[in-house]
Amino acid sequence: MPKKLVRSNLSEDAYTFLRDLFINGSRYNPGEKISVEELSRELGVSRTPLWSAINRLEAEGIVEIAPRLGVYLIEYDPERVLDIYLAREALEGMAARLAAEKITDRQLALLRANVAQQHTFLEQEEVEGYYTIAVDFHEQLVRAAQSVTLERLLASIFAQIRAMRVQRKSSPPMHLPQSCDDHDKLLAALEKKDPDLAEQVMRAHIRDLTAQIRQEVVRSPQPRNKRIAML
Repeated sequence: MPKKLVRSNLSEDAYTFLRDLFINGSRYNPGEKISVEELSRELGVSRTPLWSAINRLEAEGIVEIAPRLGVYLIEYDPERVLDIYLAREALEGMAARLAAEKITDRQLALLRANVAQQHTFLEQEEVEGYYTIAVDFHEQLVRAAQSVTLERLLASIFAQIRAMRVQRKSSPPMHLPQSCDDHDKLLAALEKKDPDLAEQVMRAHIRDLTAQIRQEVVRSPQPRNKRIAML
């Protein structure tokens, strides 16, 4: 049973708790209906802060509110995944450009350490560890862009990517070496403070991921409401 929320900032606490609960896949399956009343009882809070949190999560693409039917955990069909990655290419491309212009020495040092850890995980074939730190690399890069708007928009996309990773369950990590190589190139572009190159490398990186998703759909065509494997 979930721990009851402390009454400090209930709406924010409820948002953080539900976001983690829905993304980690420990309780709800993709497409499953979520009982707001049940969560309200378990957490010891009224439905008002829960609905405030759920509305935010719907805006982020984590849940779907169906009028007169209820709240459902989003299921990432191929069309939705491809749509997310098209938006991701544009947003992260701009983030990389801004980061190349604004990144600090400390932020560069953190990215260097992150990339070194990626190589370690890759050599050790620690797939989950690699995925976790690779997403962190992208989040650090976005923070280096120093754009509140981009950070907010991409936080939603990264949350959806984490949820997709839970739904995918298993997939051969054939593209991880290429992903790591792309991160090396991104780091080099940031170190050169080259905005054009940084954006170019980032867009190519996301396009490669999108192409892999398309290939997977072709190899294993699935009806809607089936899981898709991707980074």
